Amino acid sequence: MIFNCHTHIGDAFIKLPQKKFNVEELVAPPYGYKHLMLKKASEEEIIKGMEKAIEKMEACNTNVFIDFREGGKKGVEILNKALKGKKIKAIILSRPEKMEYDENEMERLLDISHGIGVSSISDWKYEELQAIANHVKERKKIFAIHASEDKREDIQKILDLSPYFLVHLCNATEEDIEEVSKKKIGVVICPRSNKFFGLKPPLQLLMEKGIDIMLGTDNAMIVEPNIIEEMNFLVKEYKIERGEAMKMITETPFKLFRKFI
Repeated sequence: MIFNCHTHIGDAFIKLPQKKFNVEELVAPPYGYKHLMLKKASEEEIIKGMEKAIEKMEACNTNVFIDFREGGKKGVEILNKALKGKKIKAIILSRPEKMEYDENEMERLLDISHGIGVSSISDWKYEELQAIANHVKERKKIFAIHASEDKREDIQKILDLSPYFLVHLCNATEEDIEEVSKKKIGVVICPRSNKFFGLKPPLQLLMEKGIDIMLGTDNAMIVEPNIIEEMNFLVKEYKIERGEAMKMITETPFKLFRKFI
């Protein structure tokens, strides 16, 4: 099975203007360019973009993708509409509509998704994330979070949330990565998306520390969700063996996610 381990296909309809963005300006909730565009867009527009992204994933033989789905309950419903009649499977990590914990909303979200995928501890009040993470844990579902993407974040605070996996770690220190390794937490890297922002995942360190590394394509408005192209980019730019890169989209994610598919 081929996995794309980190996508945001909800933003596939967005055409980026000719200007440079940093991570916060483009994707940080609630005022990043992407979130403003999602608020303005019609459901039909978002679904059409998603359908095109799904077609691209199916064209490169992706069997499963793991999507961080913004927009609360409605966001999950929109993705399910786009998936209708498709062979590809989605592990859907939903997100509360507002950046706060609401017990009833969490129950509704966890009933219709595989867990919760949030942006980063820098964007949220930490107590809200603690409440969300605890609720997800009680329901035995996936809690995942972006970590140290464009700046270093407190790894202990991140790990105290007991994430099932982390995304990025571009600005994590060697000590941070050592802590992730001790907890045996998987990490998804997205090298093409990182390059767009002038960032680089610490691949060598992740490999040295024996971490389970997986590959994702990240935001569909930045790069097409073609995981084979992502793998080829990794092999070429990071000079690693093709077999190692292939494991990151097959064997490793299957080990971590098979119970959810």
